Amino acid sequence: MSNIHQLNNLPKQATINLIASYKGDFESDYFDYHQLLEKLQSVILRGHFMDQEDNAAWMSHRGCDYLSNPKLFAHAPLTYLCAFLSETFKKNSLNDIEKTVAPAVFNAVLTRLNDFK
Repeated sequence: MSNIHQLNNLPKQATINLIASYKGDFESDYFDYHQLLEKLQSVILRGHFMDQEDNAAWMSHRGCDYLSNPKLFAHAPLTYLCAFLSETFKKNSLNDIEKTVAPAVFNAVLTRLNDFK
């Protein structure tokens, strides 16, 4: 497991900004959850978003808390947001994510991620 609090493990600011910009999708009249997940997956995989970091242990212990209570993301540190996003897309197919992660979770993640733009 990597040290989740090491700032040098974070992705580039441009990648964080791009992911954060998808928050606007939630305000669209034509919101398509699957399409949003495809966009997020594309940026995360193409940008090698924390793919060298192993945060699986954090995800199974703390990430589950955030998954079950998205309000926790409102004050989450940037490292937690990035670990959550990377582990979610690293370990799951889009269909699995769509079935198990409510849109409200990604809305909370992207809302908080915008605080770090």
